[in-house]
Amino acid sequence: MSIGMEGLNTRENWAQVQTEPTEEHTGPQKRELHEQLTDWLQDEFDYASPRRNEVREALILEASENDMIVDIGAKRDGIVLPTDLDRLDDKYRASLKPGLTVPVVVLKTWGNPDGIVVSINLGLQRQDWLRAEELLESGEVLEAEVSDYNKGGILVSFGRLNGFVPNSHLNAVPRGTRGDQLHEIKENLQGQTLSLVVIEVDQRRRRLVLSERKANHARREQLLQELTEGEVRTGTVSNLVDFGAFVDLGGIDGLIHISELDWSHVDHPRDVLSVGEQVEVYVLDVDRERERIALSRKRLLPDPWYVITDELEVGHVVEGTVTSLTDFGAFVDVGRGIEGLVHISEMPAGRATLESLREGDQVSVRVLEFDHDKRHIALSMRGVASSIAESVPSEVWEEFSEEPSEEQAE
Repeated sequence: MSIGMEGLNTRENWAQVQTEPTEEHTGPQKRELHEQLTDWLQDEFDYASPRRNEVREALILEASENDMIVDIGAKRDGIVLPTDLDRLDDKYRASLKPGLTVPVVVLKTWGNPDGIVVSINLGLQRQDWLRAEELLESGEVLEAEVSDYNKGGILVSFGRLNGFVPNSHLNAVPRGTRGDQLHEIKENLQGQTLSLVVIEVDQRRRRLVLSERKANHARREQLLQELTEGEVRTGTVSNLVDFGAFVDLGGIDGLIHISELDWSHVDHPRDVLSVGEQVEVYVLDVDRERERIALSRKRLLPDPWYVITDELEVGHVVEGTVTSLTDFGAFVDVGRGIEGLVHISEMPAGRATLESLREGDQVSVRVLEFDHDKRHIALSMRGVASSIAESVPSEVWEEFSEEPSEEQAE
């Protein structure tokens, strides 16, 4: 019995070949024919004809200035028409060479004798839609450039698609902004790159909506989880207030309290920092529940205590500035904001000397002692030449220039 290839498309005929060997097909020849027929039938049953709007991976076979021939796994080659190639940007089109695989959408399966009409441009757009759906599901933050704006919001470039960000989802637009002010804000956003998240994807209606405000919230959450105490970050000063400086760490603000701005006394944060300035900060504490971050600038600066105490030794005489006065003595800045105490018992004329001192006076003092644990420096003015002595009456000076009694020292 002999069966042609055209007769092998039924299970009955295939079974007939298997069960009714002929004299022409015996032994090894029959096994070889069996394998060939098996492969052929497998290909026939696996093959699926291309359908309109179907997305396929295509292998570029030939590329010219006018058209392109691709293999889409069908019985006929795919044809990319010149009008479709013209929609591609020049850089991408120049990269299309034989051997490269590209996504295509089937446009027409009939009517063209040269092959099946496909579109690379629509294939790339379909990839962008799939990516948008993945980002919608994951909530991942993406970067997109503002290309245009309209009454309702702005347009951003998303691959080969246009995404839309409503006015209410823009950080730069305060709630209630209208009219010329709203128009000006959106006009100034053109060309800028924004951090966004996808909040709606409707391919059928060609609707892709994104949000900057939700991206900001997502970044805050992510940053709060990432931040750890003791690490160093770089941020931008976003605001200055009487009690400190707020620093934008990339989506969330942290606070440098005024006491953590510098090792020396700071009257106001503007004396140290300015809005818009980049600054390195040390993370002191992260309160994730209350979304509060405590930062320090001074922890990254050289500690002046060790600088000064390395330079000074007990017995050294130095020039200092009186910073404050109390009933029991005077505090003197010996350099870099480090203060030491001159107790009243260490003043040559005791209380008379203390009463003659004023904040800002320059005095000579001798180092008596360092207490590194408490960060205290004991100083003395006794036996040290100083211009302060000139302001003390001579009779008072003579009376108190001797060593103080125990009662005076108390």
